This record gives sequence, structure tokens and C-alpha cells, in this order.
Amino acid sequence: MLFKSLSNSFDGMRGENQFLRIAVAGLVLSNLLVSCSALNKDEVVTVIPPTLTETAWVSKTQSSGEYADAWALYIAMMLGNVTPHNASVVKDALGPILDKSIYQDTMKVLDTQIHQIRQDRVTLSFEPQKVLRDNLNENKFYVTGRSVSEGPAGDKKRSNRTYEFELMIKDYKPVLSWVSTNSGDARTQDVVDRENSKAEKQAEREKRKNQQR
Repeated sequence: MLFKSLSNSFDGMRGENQFLRIAVAGLVLSNLLVSCSALNKDEVVTVIPPTLTETAWVSKTQSSGEYADAWALYIAMMLGNVTPHNASVVKDALGPILDKSIYQDTMKVLDTQIHQIRQDRVTLSFEPQKVLRDNLNENKFYVTGRSVSEGPAGDKKRSNRTYEFELMIKDYKPVLSWVSTNSGDARTQDVVDRENSKAEKQAEREKRKNQQR
């Protein structure tokens, strides 16, 4: 009877040990899955970018709208407020956020513009008025405002100006993959499409008119 009781106890302990091993293995597997999930999930970082006075967030590939708008505004203000003395500083500040696909060409253009600004002793100032995001491309931004160009004699030329950017988030950092500027208001993609459609209709009317002659 005693042997049978011990045998039953041993069998019970062996069963409990087997159960515990299975349970421990399950916990280890569960922890591994949680760890893998944590590694695969983008970490969200809270930051305060330039030109932004409120808290915003950025992850490895995404950001809050305020964060992206603030960077677009910051870049436009860098490019729009240039003097012979700070031109190199603007170039150095812009370089680290340029995508490698446009880095060389953009640096060459900036070198040419810096040389021209210093030679002509021109001061550029830009007062932004609004930041727009393209309806068809969420990575494309337009910063419009008033631009003033002042020469050494104090003569000023005023105009409306728009800076256009394609700005993405890569590894928690803003990356500028395209930049352009033009006088006038923002030429968003829907505006360009309307203008193209209007031009095509006008060309079609001219064609029909010529055929009727």
C-alpha cells in the first residue's frame, strides 16, 4: 500500500513536473512573441520640432500633422531668409535632411545661389502666411507668403512666393526628397489638373474653330 502510495505520489509529481515544464515553455514562448511584437512595432517618440511650440509625435515612418507642418515651415523659413553672412549656415542646416537622391544636385544649386547672393550682396526675407498639404499627395507641402529681396542700395522687390517640398519620415527623421519654389500662390496638384484641363478645352475649341474656317 505504501509502495503504491509513493508510486502514485511520484507519478503525480512527474505529471506536475511535466505540466510545469509545459507551462514554463509556454511562458517562454509567450515572452518571445511579446518581445518580437515590441521589436516590430514602431516606437513613438514625443518631440518638439523647430517652429512648433506644442508637443508632437514621430515614429519610424510616420509623424503627426503638426510635426510635418512645422518642418515644412522651418525649411521654407531657412530658404527664404538668406543674407550674404548666413548663406553657408542655411546650406549646412539643409544638407543633413536631404534625401541622397537629390543631395548632390541640391548642394550644387545652393553653392551657385550662395555665390550669387554674396556677389550681388542681396538679402532675402520671407514671411510665411500659410502651410498647405497637397490633397493628392500627403507628403507634399506648400508654404506660401510674402518675399522681399533687398539689394545693397536698399531697393526692395516684393512678391508672393511659394516653397514646395516633398517631406517624408525615415528612421524618425524628416527627409526632404524634393524642393522647388515659384512666385505666386501654391500650385497644388488639383490646381495644376484644373489648369491642364482648362488648357486642353481651350486647345480643343481653337482646333474646332480652325476646322470651321
